[in-house]
Amino acid sequence: MNLGVKQESFRIETMMTSLRNECVNLCCKDFSQAELTKDEVHCIDRCSWRYLHTNKIISNMLDRAGQGAKKKN
Repeated sequence: MNLGVKQESFRIETMMTSLRNECVNLCCKDFSQAELTKDEVHCIDRCSWRYLHTNKIISNMLDRAGQGAKKKN
């Protein structure tokens, strides 16, 4: 596995861990049940979508900023 693939894999793993931690902490308050409630599932679904959507927006902004910096050089 080359370095670029390893770096991308690590980046995705880190993002998914952060997503899981943020959304579970936000949406799941009661761990006494073996399964998630419908409200918890819905909350995690919305939270995950917002997290990924925000991550995409930030990545696009950073890409554009990086391209602008390259053009100046």
